[in-house]
Amino acid sequence: MKYKFLFATLFASLLVTSCDIVSPSQGNTSSQTIEEYDHELKYRTYYQILVYSFADSNGDGIGDFKGIADKAPYLKELGVEGLYLSPIHPANAYHGYDVTDYYGVRSIYEVDGYTFEQLVEDMKAFDIVILIDLVVNHSSVNHLWFYEAQDAYSRDEENKYITWYNFSKTQDTKHPWGSTSRYYEGIFSSSMPDFNFDNPEVREEFIKIGKFWMEKGIAGFRLDAAMHIFTDYSGGDKWNGDILSKNAEFWTEFQSAIAEDYPNFYMVGEVWTAQPKLESYYSTNIDSLFNFDHVTRAQGQLFGTASLAVGFDTHQRNIRLRQEDAIEANFLSNHDKPRLSTSLSNQSILKMLGTMTILAPGNSFIYYGEEVGLRAVGSSSIADRVYRTPMPWSDAYLTDSARYGNGANLTSTTVSSLSPQAQLADPTSLFIYYQQAIRMKREHFELRAGTVGVVNSFSPVVSVHTMTYEGVTKMVIHNGSSSSYTFNSPINIGDIIDGISVSWATATRNGNTLNVPPYSSTIVAIP
Repeated sequence: MKYKFLFATLFASLLVTSCDIVSPSQGNTSSQTIEEYDHELKYRTYYQILVYSFADSNGDGIGDFKGIADKAPYLKELGVEGLYLSPIHPANAYHGYDVTDYYGVRSIYEVDGYTFEQLVEDMKAFDIVILIDLVVNHSSVNHLWFYEAQDAYSRDEENKYITWYNFSKTQDTKHPWGSTSRYYEGIFSSSMPDFNFDNPEVREEFIKIGKFWMEKGIAGFRLDAAMHIFTDYSGGDKWNGDILSKNAEFWTEFQSAIAEDYPNFYMVGEVWTAQPKLESYYSTNIDSLFNFDHVTRAQGQLFGTASLAVGFDTHQRNIRLRQEDAIEANFLSNHDKPRLSTSLSNQSILKMLGTMTILAPGNSFIYYGEEVGLRAVGSSSIADRVYRTPMPWSDAYLTDSARYGNGANLTSTTVSSLSPQAQLADPTSLFIYYQQAIRMKREHFELRAGTVGVVNSFSPVVSVHTMTYEGVTKMVIHNGSSSSYTFNSPINIGDIIDGISVSWATATRNGNTLNVPPYSSTIVAIP
């Protein structure tokens, strides 16, 4: 374990709710009065929300915190145990990644006096924790720190914030932005200048920021651009350039400092790069890193060109070599990647991709709307904005297309084939399939934290693996074909203990032989 110690922390009183709450299998953290390090508490199924696109409570066409709280029963019905929120801080751009105040909250999200703190507490009553997006690599050019720094630098005056960023008198590869002898580093754009993390004051400030938000009751952070804290420009390719040891030093420092007060806080990092480098980043003590290769491997499994089980096994072994407590983080889509429902209309395939992700080892992340087949709609000229269309609760909310800047006529029909309300009432819907898969993951903790074992399925479209945790082993079988499959297990198996299929047919067992339905996922006990 990374650390073994005990800290006393009093939890805030929970709001009383009339809902019948079922605690997650790993325990209800909100009911604890003493917090001690417990690795199991970090395992959850998360739901990613772009606050401005999810739910609008006051009719201004912009999603807000109260809108999220109003949909808490929906989220609880789906079964998610945590939310990961897009940047909530004041910013200039609609996406929020150009932060102007790390200690503030965007005013458009706190409508009718409903605050972020209220959202955190209200969601705890549903056993749902919150992660916030922490943008560490850069600030906005309109942040007061940068404004003071740039102004002083251009005047050759003293100002401590000059050393918080990376300035140069000359324009070059590392300092491409600015003018009149005040050029600066900005790996992503001219509107987002990079911080100088060689400066201890900057590092200390971000630890202070992290503790500030942890004190508000959140569970942890999604770390934006985690591999770009330091970047190696010497190779000329700033996107793949890297100084792993320096990045690892910072994230280990950050993790250790926050864990002193909040031992169970959780971090999941964005390291969008080739798999070997991504896996090496687990040496930073970040709990999880998003596995960008998962969706390709899952699709390959369905079409017989890749092995999901082998992928799980290889990835887990590689990350646990770097960090004993490493937790996988698998997902299908996010705010930077195309929504699968846009190009895939086959509901059976969408259901299987969802199940393969939710039942994958570690933590699974569901992008809002994925569970109802939300599509990306709009002009290709505006790129990622089409991946961020609003949740189709009603046409009234969707009509403000100008705010999304995607040049599309957004209606509940154009963005989704079936509304959330309709899907809840349809037992064959994508939503119900996701709901049942999440339930299975929650009820079989071995599927979260277990050690992967590969089992030969004898079929290119059937994936079989085992998960072993604290002496208990369970087998997971995904049949990605349109035909039933007879699986003669090469190892002894026990009873069928759970399963789901697009036809709602169930698997059957005769000794070590299983007959699994088309497009299905089955969990079997291993004696």
